[in-house]
Amino acid sequence: MNKQKPALYLYFISSLLVVVAVLFDLQELELFAKPIVIPAIYFYYLQHRFKRINWWFSVSLLACFVGDILVLLDPDFDVLWIILCFFISYCILIKFGIDDLVPQKLSVSNIILGILIVIFLLFVLFSIIDLIEPESTERYIIFLFYGFTLLILTVISLINFFSEASKAALYFSIMALCIVISDVFYSFYHFIEPIDLFNYINIFFQLASYYCMVSYFLVRIEKPSKFIR
Repeated sequence: MNKQKPALYLYFISSLLVVVAVLFDLQELELFAKPIVIPAIYFYYLQHRFKRINWWFSVSLLACFVGDILVLLDPDFDVLWIILCFFISYCILIKFGIDDLVPQKLSVSNIILGILIVIFLLFVLFSIIDLIEPESTERYIIFLFYGFTLLILTVISLINFFSEASKAALYFSIMALCIVISDVFYSFYHFIEPIDLFNYINIFFQLASYYCMVSYFLVRIEKPSKFIR
């Protein structure tokens, strides 16, 4: 058996247990399984890169772990601290996404398309924040700033994906998509309407984002492998 597979299996098994726990409202099972998810996928990363560990990536994943544990232990914990944890992680990911950018000659059509995408994303961002109805101006600004971070992460992932056909760009794009979907449905569930389906979607894409995050960092230091879109 490949020595990396047990850690990967542990990640998938613990993730499956988390999904089952959320679906059937088994809080004890979730308390047991969810703290295993990130350590398991990180150990999988370490087994591949034990001599070339990216410490910034480690900090990014640690920030996600802390945020997850805060939500798990106390669902009523002040959301601003949870936002801070994931904000740190996303800023680090944005830094790597910027490092991966490939210089491109932009055509007028590409510029117009990019502007339209950004306008659409801004519309979605402001619409969600208005639905959340933050209690104070300070919280509104914090949510808005956090939303801009997600917007930047999304735009960078799209630029990388369409400018370079590599596995790293693909994983980064899927990771960004999973993060955005997870956070949007987290907001829907906790701040707008506590519909169970919103929570299921949030959990699924959150768990998937960790796998894509590790996969991205495993391939980005290698020579890009082309694929056919």
